[in-house]
Amino acid sequence: MTDDLPVRIVDGHAVTQPGVGPVALVWLPLNGQVVAKLPPRKGNRRWLHETVGIRSPDFNDDRWNLPRSSLVRLVTAAVDRYGFIVLWRDMSRLSQCTRACLEAMGAECHCSCLGAHHGQDAAGWFERVGDAVVADRGECTRTAVVYGARGSDADATVYDGNLAGERYRVDRTGRRNWPTAAQFMCACCMTVRAVVWDHCHTHGFVRAPLCNRCNTRHWLGWRPRHGRATHSRNLDDSYYRWCPKHSDGRRLCSA
Repeated sequence: MTDDLPVRIVDGHAVTQPGVGPVALVWLPLNGQVVAKLPPRKGNRRWLHETVGIRSPDFNDDRWNLPRSSLVRLVTAAVDRYGFIVLWRDMSRLSQCTRACLEAMGAECHCSCLGAHHGQDAAGWFERVGDAVVADRGECTRTAVVYGARGSDADATVYDGNLAGERYRVDRTGRRNWPTAAQFMCACCMTVRAVVWDHCHTHGFVRAPLCNRCNTRHWLGWRPRHGRATHSRNLDDSYYRWCPKHSDGRRLCSA
């Protein structure tokens, strides 16, 4: 049921289930730059520059103006960071759905299918969780699409350093041979299936697959009274060792 979705679009607004926490909001207009509103957090500029790969992120008031070419990387990185991202898209109703749409890897689409068929013949690093038509503007239709981490139908296994020594990447080429995080149990609590890839923000290496709660347990301000669910008490930080520069303890890894 729609009400069971972790993030829903209600009257044009993103509504999250208790325990999900704030998510990234992005608008893709017909033309011009991508506009992103990120949950307030120290280090957002550094994250956009170093992780998403945007040379000069432009911050205006409470939102970021970013190049269109960064959209797929932004969605991939935001899913890993926040668990979900809501993408508002303005699409032309006159354009036609093509083979390029069916095989597309990214989140940008201008076809008449309004993204319903987008990427169905390709495996990406995120998948649609929910969507809604927000406004019909004649030749242009605005839709809101919720993306989350791609799941897995296989039984979850224990992570054993499959990506040890790999640099964290959010581009299609860099993740070509990566397994999905959902193939493993969360390396921190070992009680639920993982959904995202965690990485060391200090050194840039992939560490382990985590569930959303464990991935965000250190974030200041995300408390149960603010709608953030408490994480499992069964925490194990030994997955930090998958960062090659964490071994001697002298070069600390960031959460």
